[in-house]
Amino acid sequence: MSTVAFLGLGRMGLPMAANLAKAGHQLCVWNRTAAKAADFARENNATAADTPRAAAAGADFVITMLADDAALLDAHRGPDGILAGLRPGAIAIDMSTVSPRTVLALRDEVAAAGAHFVDAPVSGSTAAATAAALTIMAAGDEHIVDRARPILTGMGRLVVYLGESSRGAIMKLAVNSIVHSLNGAVSEALVLAEKSGIPRTQAYQVFLNSAVAAPFVQYRQAAYERPDETPVAFRLALAEKDLRLALEVADHAGAPMPQAETNRRLLREAVDAGYADLDESGLAEYLRGTPPSAG
Repeated sequence: MSTVAFLGLGRMGLPMAANLAKAGHQLCVWNRTAAKAADFARENNATAADTPRAAAAGADFVITMLADDAALLDAHRGPDGILAGLRPGAIAIDMSTVSPRTVLALRDEVAAAGAHFVDAPVSGSTAAATAAALTIMAAGDEHIVDRARPILTGMGRLVVYLGESSRGAIMKLAVNSIVHSLNGAVSEALVLAEKSGIPRTQAYQVFLNSAVAAPFVQYRQAAYERPDETPVAFRLALAEKDLRLALEVADHAGAPMPQAETNRRLLREAVDAGYADLDESGLAEYLRGTPPSAG
């Protein structure tokens, strides 16, 4: 088994790291909240590191699953960053949702440290992460991705190789642009039904048994029906960030994305109105006019 450093024990990262521990890999974890890393280490026969550099030191694979570009770059750079501890020949695997520009910058910095880089973001819910059933979009040198495949398959049911570096990041943004479009459509349609006198649960029952019953609609039922009782699965502010990045890619590629533009504008309005830390399904709360503190 391999020595793996895993950085980022959020809603998705924690079950992903747990699956690698269950598979028998020697795991060292780091999290911005140190207590969370210590708890994970105690419960999963792993070790916890104080810094990204200490986590990466000696690891065969260094996996990052962080919130955004700033967090990812901060974890890599500086005297206590991953790059300072990365050993020659190691493989750094980023599974975050970030800009292709960030991916290409890190690829070059990791190469300068004598190591290899793979961008391998994921698609799937927290339940899929727990079940090691994620879809993983991997990009980089093919022989390096092949070396990383045993690690990736410990977290996902399908690993799709997409070619050169940054294509994993681009594909993830394409997928998330659809997810956030679904969120916008479900939110406004649900509010339409409610304001027309149809009870929320009845309307959602129809959604679940209609042509729109995508997996997203199914596993987000509780969040839409009981927003004030359901834990946040994906912050609304992160959905806005994803669409901002997707539109940057679209502008570079010359690809029109009018739906993404509309959805991003609406999410931006909700963020500015104080809904940033609600689940992205809280967009329906914004459309209802429910104060964000009640969501």
